[in-house]
Amino acid sequence: GLLGILAALGITTFAILDSTKNPKIFADPHGILIVVGGTMTVALLSFSFRKLADAFKIVVRKMLGKERDNYMETIQLIVKLADTYRTNPKGLEALLPVNSHPFLKDAVQMITSYGFNAEELNDVLSNSIKGKSKRDEEELKVWHTISRFPPAFGLLGATLGMIALLQTLGEPGAQSRVGPAMATALIATFYGLVVANLILLPISEKLSAVSSSDKIMRSIIKDGIIMIVEKKHPTFIEEFLKQFLSPTQRAKAGSDSGAAAPKGGKVAA
Repeated sequence: GLLGILAALGITTFAILDSTKNPKIFADPHGILIVVGGTMTVALLSFSFRKLADAFKIVVRKMLGKERDNYMETIQLIVKLADTYRTNPKGLEALLPVNSHPFLKDAVQMITSYGFNAEELNDVLSNSIKGKSKRDEEELKVWHTISRFPPAFGLLGATLGMIALLQTLGEPGAQSRVGPAMATALIATFYGLVVANLILLPISEKLSAVSSSDKIMRSIIKDGIIMIVEKKHPTFIEEFLKQFLSPTQRAKAGSDSGAAAPKGGKVAA
């Protein structure tokens, strides 16, 4: 996330410095104000201030925070829990690392503290996944909506600049001012495209990717927890949950397991 932001800023800076002999022309307060100020104004008209503030907090947490997408590590932990549950059902919580996925911690607590059966777990965990997906959709809607505004305000800024230019064409020396005036008018369009395509749309796509990854993780946890309560064999649980992974991820997981296994033997389930 942070690397992408720095790359976007670097590309924009290089484009500005390489495209003109006078980069100062891009420091146009009118164009920046129209695009940024207009976008913020319409965003506040579309959503409440609290919802926008929450949207920004979520971006900081999801884009700059640590992503929980190590599926194979979670599968191996679930297999370990399954093996323990067969002999010591109350000992599951002690096996959970501090940084375990919160959804997994909640699911294990439903087994050890509340004694939910497989059917009850399926209902509660499935409903939790649906609720999380709905919340993610609402977060994405905010950024999808906001990303539509900057190009429109960039066009508005260019239109205002062209109107101001056309009003002066009949004045003495107007021909010498046409080029600089048109360049200034298009600065707003430039900022509109930059804000939309290098900031807002990438944020929206990143949030979508994080949401999809988290949904897969929660599905792995849900199915694994249910099979633990059903006392399925740990090896069966592992092979079943691996089907959530791509062929490349499964191959990598297999090679890692093979490397960790003792010579001539198999990895313990």
